[in-house]
Amino acid sequence: KKHGLMTGQATIPSAPASLSPPPAFAYTAMHGIGYPFAERVFKEFGLPPFVAIPAQKEPDYTFPTVPFPNPEEKGALDIAKAYAAEQKCDIVLANDPDADRLAVAEKDRSTGEWKVFSGDQIGTMLGHWIWNQIGKNCGKPVSMCGSTVSSKMLAEIARVEGFLFEDTLTGFKWIGSRSQALSKEGYRNLFGYEEAIGFCCGDVIFDKDGVSAMAVFSEMALCVYRQGLTLKQHMQSLYDKYGEFVSHNGYYFLEDSSVVHKIMDRIRCNDKYDLDLSPYQVETVRDLGVPGFDSSKPDKKPTLPCSASSPMISLGFTNGCLAQFRASGTEPKFKFYIEMKGSPGKSREDVSKELQAMTPIILERLLEPAKNGLKIPSK
Repeated sequence: KKHGLMTGQATIPSAPASLSPPPAFAYTAMHGIGYPFAERVFKEFGLPPFVAIPAQKEPDYTFPTVPFPNPEEKGALDIAKAYAAEQKCDIVLANDPDADRLAVAEKDRSTGEWKVFSGDQIGTMLGHWIWNQIGKNCGKPVSMCGSTVSSKMLAEIARVEGFLFEDTLTGFKWIGSRSQALSKEGYRNLFGYEEAIGFCCGDVIFDKDGVSAMAVFSEMALCVYRQGLTLKQHMQSLYDKYGEFVSHNGYYFLEDSSVVHKIMDRIRCNDKYDLDLSPYQVETVRDLGVPGFDSSKPDKKPTLPCSASSPMISLGFTNGCLAQFRASGTEPKFKFYIEMKGSPGKSREDVSKELQAMTPIILERLLEPAKNGLKIPSK
């Protein structure tokens, strides 16, 4: 439709035999409410019917087949992947129980191995697809939003392709409100996402929705396969064009919540931010505590809201690394998000090695886990 998200990929003739046959989809509602809505959105988009995972199709508040009903949790997709393989499906689409998030896994047709995509990879592919199919020729300046702890790859795509990308605080309260504000400012805000598999496609309702995201992603998958690629290969083609982005995200358990402010004050160095992380050099600092500080801005004031109770500090390094730190708002955890950006042509292996060398220096020197009673979660 002219102003919608549907691009009619299912109506385009199949590829020649030399290229990939179209993918077959399997879907799990993970014992939630998603199934009837997923079925309807596939019909509305003209997509080929998916195979529903029988054991997880109907709502069941006891969630009998998963240890925890979150598609991100290890093992949560095992039943779906096994049934999909039996039914010769290539792609598993998974909603969480209230169907506002989306997880995706793809089976290699040659090896049978499954690739579970991260929230950042799904978000990058969706944002790139929506820009190319809708945004590029929509007749208005385009904007997209992402939580500040999400990957910066879509921001790099925006920089190269010429649309606006803005960071927000974590959570769709912030992503949605900024998306709506940008729309009122004259932009067509076509996408917003967070790395925790939450995606908002289009500019009708500014909130995460796993059902519409599933339909848009499936259209993209049909197009990718018609070009003779898998989703994994398509993601690699984006890395090849825009650079590899490798992340190391994690958390420590807190025994004493007062440690959070102790760590943040240590990083601040009496508001001098004079950090010794040699051989690495800090280039930019953004502190979303009170009163707030952003070394990259002329007035040194951050554009994002600041909070004394929920501070966040971001450190940008001269080698392209970005390290961010914050406490969880709901659990006794201190979270870190570290991402290394590689220039186009630099291998993922090289970028990963640089990140692996840098991560322990950042965590040990800044957080002092042993001294501050930070506990590594058990595997």
